[in-house]
Amino acid sequence: MKKVMKILVMLFIISPLFADAAKRPLIELGPKGTLYINGGVDFGLGVEAVVNPLEKVGFRINLTEITFDPTTFCFNRDGSIDAFVYIPLQSMQLYALAGVGLKTHDTGAGTQTRYSISGGLGLNYPLNPRTCLFAEPAVIITGNGDTDVSFRISAGARFGIIE
Repeated sequence: MKKVMKILVMLFIISPLFADAAKRPLIELGPKGTLYINGGVDFGLGVEAVVNPLEKVGFRINLTEITFDPTTFCFNRDGSIDAFVYIPLQSMQLYALAGVGLKTHDTGAGTQTRYSISGGLGLNYPLNPRTCLFAEPAVIITGNGDTDVSFRISAGARFGIIE
C-alpha cells in the first residue's frame, strides 16, 4: 500500500510539470447553480465573474444570486472574494480555491457583522478556448461569535469575455 501511495504522490507532483498550462481568458462571466447544505438544503442561481491575471492564479467574485426557500436576492453573497490556484493537467483544469468574506447588515435592532472563510476544489472542463463547464465542492465557515459550517456544491459555465 505504501508503494502505491508513493507512486500516486509522484504522479501528482511530476505530471503537472510536463502538462501544458491551458490558456484562460483574462475575464470570464458565467451562470451557476448552487446547493447549500447546512442542516437543510438551499438552492441558488447566480452569476459570477472570474479574473485570471496570471497563468496559474485567478480571482472570483459572485455578482448576483437568487436563493430559494426563503427567496432572497443578493449582490455578492457574504461579501466574499475567492482565489483560485490552477493545477495544470492535460485535458482538464483542476484548481484549489480559498475565499474570505465580510458582511455587515442591519437587523432592525442594530447592525450585525458576519465573516466567512471558504475552501475547496474545482474542475473546469473546457469545451473550446473561450467556454468551459465547471463543478466545485467547497466548505464554508461563517460566524460572528458562534460559527456555522456549511457545504456548497456549485456547477455552471464560464464564458471568456476578454482574452
